[in-house]
Amino acid sequence: MTYFIYSLTGSLCSYFSCVHLLPIKLSAAKKSIIFLYTFATVYFFNKSFGQISTLLTYGGILLITFYFSKFNFFSLSCNLFGYLYSVTFNYIFMWLAGTLLKMDMLELLAHSGLTIAFSCIYCLFCGSTTRMLGWYLHNKLNIAKYLTNQHLLKAIFLDLFLLVFFYIFNFSYGERLGYNYGVIAANGVIFLLLFAITVLLMYSVYKITMSEQAYKHRMAQFENLRTYTDRLENSYGVMRKFKHDYMNILITMSGFIKENDMNGLKDYYEDRILPISRAFTESDTKLGALSNIKNTALKSLLSSKFVYMMEVGIKTEIELTEPIDDLNMDCLDLSRILGIFLDNAMEAAIETKEKEVRFCMFYKEKDLHLIIQNTALPPTYAISELRSHEISTKGENRGIGLFNVDMILKNYENTIWNTTYEEPYFTQELILMHND
Repeated sequence: MTYFIYSLTGSLCSYFSCVHLLPIKLSAAKKSIIFLYTFATVYFFNKSFGQISTLLTYGGILLITFYFSKFNFFSLSCNLFGYLYSVTFNYIFMWLAGTLLKMDMLELLAHSGLTIAFSCIYCLFCGSTTRMLGWYLHNKLNIAKYLTNQHLLKAIFLDLFLLVFFYIFNFSYGERLGYNYGVIAANGVIFLLLFAITVLLMYSVYKITMSEQAYKHRMAQFENLRTYTDRLENSYGVMRKFKHDYMNILITMSGFIKENDMNGLKDYYEDRILPISRAFTESDTKLGALSNIKNTALKSLLSSKFVYMMEVGIKTEIELTEPIDDLNMDCLDLSRILGIFLDNAMEAAIETKEKEVRFCMFYKEKDLHLIIQNTALPPTYAISELRSHEISTKGENRGIGLFNVDMILKNYENTIWNTTYEEPYFTQELILMHND
């Protein structure tokens, strides 16, 4: 009975350190699978193989978590951190218990009543503290918004994996050499501090890299603005030329009318007037609607995107019937989101026969509605999965865009994002509610 309770509480601690620190919520069935696997390996292998069985237990938990989290390295990192936390404090508790009771730990573990009491107390401590730690990391700090880069997540996971591996080797081999629990607990604290320092260093390097990318993004915005300005200058040039030709057209047409030369007027219209009217191209007419957007940076971004779409042969429709001045969101964040949406729309539309992209912005009771619709081939993934890491209809090693949109929108409580597909149209709808 003592071994059963000891195994049960130990399994619960491993379960708590895994599930409570995950950034995702698991179903009851998935939680049951993790617990049953943990208990089975602890109960059947711990007595025969000792601490080495930990490799089997947590190796399996990692694989199960990796599958349940849809191959998310962030979830694995939280899992490993939970293991370091629970095992380190377990040794701290064991050392404190031995010190307070003035007993050797072998004597303590040989006493059934004390072993059961210790196991139950630490199980309660582990369950409550890991739940609070998980809430603090994911709900209070929302650390996921700082760790959106896949390469950084893989580096953190590798760092944690190596630390956990060496820690398991440390306390397994240390027990054989006669290390007391205070020394092993101290080693655990050192490993935790080493991990924290390593992550801070990696994140500092990441922030420097992101600063450089932000600079490149600002330069790209400047280039978009320059392109937009150039197109405005070209449009003004066409207008000046047409104004000059307009007077000559009227004078010449009046001569045909006075002489009642309808055939000559018809020929003149087809040879002279129609070519001039073509100067007002379809793109100029459509892009003129963007003048309703009062934010220059956003207007320049949209202009450059639609100009490129028209150049590659995509049919575009732009509906902006009212001035858009209050964006209800930071301009840079909205520009990033629309840039991702339009890039995805363009890449999807170019693969279809229709090649259409439609864009609409309007207010409804002060809430800003943005709709981007494009022709697209039927998606190979469920719509709900397209916002996950590396899930994309565009092939392998893609799918970061919509995940980044999801990360940006998590910083705003006033947004509604809907994604739908009705053949042949894929639609992204973003509602930015007005903050009173």
